[in-house]
Formats: sequence, C-alpha cells, structure tokens
Amino acid sequence: MTPRRYLWRLYRSGLGRWGMAWGFLALTWIAGAALLALSGWFIAASALAGLGLLVGLNIFTPSTAIRGLALVKPITRYAERVIGHSAVLHLLADLRVRLFTTVAATPALRWAAALGAERHADLVTRLMRDIDTLDGVPLRVVGPLLAAALTLLAAVVAMAHWGSPAMAAGLCIGGTAIGFVAFAFAARGRRRGIELVASRAALRVAHHDHFNGLAERLAYRKADHGRERLDALALDVLRRERRQEQWALLAEHGVQALVGLWLVAVVAIGWGKLDAASLALVALMTLGLGEAFAGVPGAWWRVGEAEASARRVMALESGIETVVETNRPGMPLTSARRRVLVIDGLRARHQPEEAPAWFATLSPGVPRVLHGPSGGGKSSLLATLAGELPPLGGCVGLDGVDWLNLSDAQRYARMAYLGQDDHLLDLTVRQFLSLGLGDVGDAALHRVLEAVALDSVFDRTGDGLDYRLGPRGSRVSGGQARRLQLAALLLRDPDLVILDEPFRGLDAAVMANLLPILQSWLEARCCLVVTHAPEALPSGWRRERWPLARSE
Repeated sequence: MTPRRYLWRLYRSGLGRWGMAWGFLALTWIAGAALLALSGWFIAASALAGLGLLVGLNIFTPSTAIRGLALVKPITRYAERVIGHSAVLHLLADLRVRLFTTVAATPALRWAAALGAERHADLVTRLMRDIDTLDGVPLRVVGPLLAAALTLLAAVVAMAHWGSPAMAAGLCIGGTAIGFVAFAFAARGRRRGIELVASRAALRVAHHDHFNGLAERLAYRKADHGRERLDALALDVLRRERRQEQWALLAEHGVQALVGLWLVAVVAIGWGKLDAASLALVALMTLGLGEAFAGVPGAWWRVGEAEASARRVMALESGIETVVETNRPGMPLTSARRRVLVIDGLRARHQPEEAPAWFATLSPGVPRVLHGPSGGGKSSLLATLAGELPPLGGCVGLDGVDWLNLSDAQRYARMAYLGQDDHLLDLTVRQFLSLGLGDVGDAALHRVLEAVALDSVFDRTGDGLDYRLGPRGSRVSGGQARRLQLAALLLRDPDLVILDEPFRGLDAAVMANLLPILQSWLEARCCLVVTHAPEALPSGWRRERWPLARSE
C-alpha cells in the first residue's frame, strides 16, 4: 500500500466533517474575493456617478451585499475552524488509541525489526511526532488545495458573467499556471519536509532521554554532554525550519507576484471592452484570489512530511502482527484449567556473564519469586519469557507446546505481563479496565476495584467508573495507577502471569486485602514474580535468588 492510499483510508471515516470544513474554507475565500471585487466596483461606480458619468446608480443593493459579505467571511472562517478542529480531535482519538494499543500489544523484538528503533521510548516518541504531522494533513494540505480550486472555479464563472469568455479563459489558464508553479516550489520543499520530520523526531527522543536520566547525569557530572547534544539537535531543527520558512516566504511572494501579473493580463484583455466599474470589479476579484493561492506551495510540500510519517505508521501497522486479545471479561477467580510451564536452560540478554542458564518448572498456584540486587537481568529474563526479547539460548514449554515459537497473538492471549512502569491512557476507569475485552459488566469492574481498594476512591469523586485518568494517568497517584493495573489483570484469564515489581507503592492494608484474592486467582495459573521485597509475599511462594551462582 502506498502512503497516499494509506492516508486516504485514514481520513475516509471523517470525510463528512472534512468536506464541511473544506467547503467553509472555500466560502471564506470566495467571500473575500467577492467582497474585494464588489467594494472596488462600488467605489468606482460611485466616483463615476459623482462625475456625472454614470446615471441611476443603486447604492442600496451593493452596499447591503458588501455588509453581507463582510459578515459572511468571519462566520464561515469560524465554522471552518470549529468543524475542522472537531474532525482533527476525532481523528486523534481514533489514531492514538489504535496505534498505542498496537504498540502496547507488540513485542519489542517485532517493532524494533519493523521500525529500526532500539528502545520503546524511541518508538513512542516518534509516533507522537508522526501523529502530530498526520492530523494536520486534511486542514493544511488537502483543504487549502481543494478550497483554492473551488475559489478559482467560482472566479472563472463570475468572470464569464461580468467580464468575457476570453477573460474567463485567461483566469483559468493563469490559475492553473500558478498551481504548477506552486507545485514546482513545493517539490524542493517536499524533500526538506521529510528531513525536517526526522530531525524533529530525533530531538524529541533526545529530550526524553536527557530529562529521564538527568539525575544520574548530574550525579556523574555528565549533564553538559547531554546539553551539548540537545543544543546541536535543536540548532539542526531550527536551521531546517528556517530554510523551510525562507523557501515558503519565497514561494508565497512568488505566487503573489504571479497574481499581480495575472491581474495585469486580465485588465489588458478587458481594456476597452468593459466599463471602468466592471473593469475594477474583475481586476480586484483577480487580486482577491491571492489569498487562496498563497497557501498552495506550503500545502504541497507538507505532503512530503505526511508521507514520511505515514510510512512509519504503515510499518507499525502492517509490518507488525497486531495481537488480538481473546480473553473473556468477568472470568471467575478460579478455573479448572491447570497447566505447567517448563523453562529449560533459558538465557537472556543483559545478564551477568557468570549467571548460569535458568532451569525451572512453574506450577499453577505456586508462584516463583525472583529476588536479588538490581542489574542482575531479572527484568530482561521476564521480557524474554514474554517474547519481548529474543532468547540467547534454551527453550520454554507449556504442556508440551513450544512457548516461544507461538505466534504473538497466541502467546499474548494466554499471558498477562505487568511490567515495572505504569502506562495509563487518558480514558475513563471503565474504558481502561475493559481495554481489549469488549463489554464488561459493571459488577465485574466493581469487584476487581474493590479487590485493590479503589472502588470507594472513585465513588467519592462522584464519577465512579466514568472518572477520567488524565493524560498518562495524571489524575491518579502512583500507587493508584499500580492498583488499577492489578485490577485490570484480575479481569483476564491467562495461563501464565508475569509480574515485575507488582506491589510497588502499595501499603500493608491494601496488600492484606489483595493477596488472598490474588492467591485464589493464581490457583489455576503459572506465575513468575520479580521483586526486591520478597518478605512481603506469602511464605508459600517459592523464592529464588537471582542471579544464581554457577555452583547452584
């Protein structure tokens, strides 16, 4: 699929809103050209009447039309902005949820291969920049081009009525020529636009890295190096933006110069054939088209930015298998299914060289707890077991099935993986808990929220299940975010549960309420837990210090 076909599929669902926005933009420009033309005619006609060269001038009809056009233009501009931004918000809601759901359900190995990104932060950062680029295409690319074409068509019709067929033909040829010249300006800016998108993405990734690791950089006195890199990237972005703006300014003034020549040609064709007032009308109408054509070069070269962003988004959606959640909501806390996971000589990346291969058997209802100092590779081991990272050796079997060779969809449908970091979206509590599960009854939602001591918390807000979490979960605390993810876990029915520091930020009272429910839920499930506080977990859960010494 080509980027342009992908863009068409992306914007097709909101075509009604986009069409209304484009129509109001065209009406704005048509009203502006008509206002300028009619005002010029009225002034010229009034001057001729004052000199006695025009008899019987009706001043009421044109003055009323001028007032009407002066009112129509801001109204249509306001309508275009409101409808256009509404369409953008609908597009963002759909695009962000779809793409970030795909990212969340995609192993790191697959998106790294598809996009060439080394880290999850790189992918998310680039996606945010690409989404910001794609949401402006209908209003800043397609809209101006279509509105300019409609404005030119209306001007040609008006020219044929108030001018002459020859003048209308000249207007049409001139407008087409300006369109081609604008395209020529944009062809050069298109390549620069692609480079600018890549430069902005690199700067955003660098910002993320610098400020996330700022404390460590300051502690080791390496912050200056990071700032120098940020300065260099920022200067590169500014240089590219300045060059793009300079080219835009040149293109805009070039188009306006052509409009001026266009005006001279129209006046020359109509000279001696039209009266002075009508000649002023068609001349100023031609001049008024400059507003519509001024943005055409910028619209053309933004196509390059959009295509670059579309290629990366296409790679994400088509180059990566989208995982479909097959679990069902509202599952009972226990199940008759009992499966055993056998880990045979598994080795993962980012482990100490002295760490041996891992052999373990995980049985339902008996969680395995890994604990030990930081930097031992425990989280990497979990990511490898989940299929997020490729193993360096060994194999994993679930009831005789090669676990790591299952498709992503099959493995994700049978696994629940809670990582160290909290990832919340700006959704309601109901929407967040139900992600990937379809319709979930309120009773099931209240049950899992009560299990993590959050049901009464959200009830006190007055919104209950409709309480919004805010961007990145900004409206809940760190402990509440963790508990929400544990609540979402309890709604699912996996065979394997992988938990990385699952109880971080939870106090003793919450733990006392949650652990019996979690133990009951794990009776039919294999579970692996990584923690730095094994003493807080039930004594029946098997402990294993990591990394193991080779003698063990």
